[in-house]
Amino acid sequence: MREDFQFVREQLFNVHANPFSQLTKEKYKAYFDSLEAGLSQPLSVADFRQKVNLALIPLGDEHAAISIRNANAQKKAPVWADSVATNISYQRLGDIGYIFARSFATRGSKDLPVYERCIDSIFAVIRRDGVTRLAIDVSSNDGGASAVGNMIIKHIFPKPYKSYSMSWKRSEAYLAKLTSWGFSDEHYQKAAPGEMLHFQSGTVVPAKVSDPFEGKVIVIIGPATFSSAIMFATLVQDNAMARLAGESPENGHPTHFGEMYSTVLPNAQLELRFGVKEWVRPAGRGKVNKLVPDLPCGLPSNKDVPMLVKQLQW
Repeated sequence: MREDFQFVREQLFNVHANPFSQLTKEKYKAYFDSLEAGLSQPLSVADFRQKVNLALIPLGDEHAAISIRNANAQKKAPVWADSVATNISYQRLGDIGYIFARSFATRGSKDLPVYERCIDSIFAVIRRDGVTRLAIDVSSNDGGASAVGNMIIKHIFPKPYKSYSMSWKRSEAYLAKLTSWGFSDEHYQKAAPGEMLHFQSGTVVPAKVSDPFEGKVIVIIGPATFSSAIMFATLVQDNAMARLAGESPENGHPTHFGEMYSTVLPNAQLELRFGVKEWVRPAGRGKVNKLVPDLPCGLPSNKDVPMLVKQLQW
């Protein structure tokens, strides 16, 4: 157990985007030491997992977790990355177009062109339908690749807009992950291990698309909106692209740690996950770090969001 606990400490301190955002390095080390002192007796895997969860709290990272490997598979939870082509769907509601974006999940860079084709085809249908308003529902979207949200944005907002700023921790461990996923970033590869790469908020000029939507847009958010789905909605709100309706997310925040890294503890075989990038919303740290809808309204208990969209005054 001590070996695994020391492994967790090493991973957090060397790979996480900013492990000392809540506590100084000295205080976090002392906190780890106090937890490790309680490992004098053998623990069950469940009790050890709880001990590691305590160690993750000072990170302030909503993505950080320690879990049993393949737990979702055992529960037969849906893996949205295995159904990319149907993660973004569309239906017409009279003069309103309704896009249900249930997930932005991918299995790697090879899935991004699939999303691109899907989104392009949806907006071609939207143009043929001649709808004058468009609702984009990310109320149950738990995230994935932020690039997917950006694909939607370029169809609804042709003007330049302000992006997130980002800090990225360089580590050999995450470089190996990037390579295994088929991603390559020369700037990251050339940086020294431990170096923080800072990317200031810039201006994004959306690429031209064949079928832009020029009508009124609303984005539906909810308690389950998370990660890159929050980033998408935050970009929309901070750049005044459209109004947000619904409920605030329960767990995620506009400024947060992201870009998931995972590894397995050598002995307990638990999976450790956390973020290697720190994202700061376009509006900056001065704004309250919560995604608040412009049109607050409760989401229907029966999950009939299309009916809510038709009833909303927007």
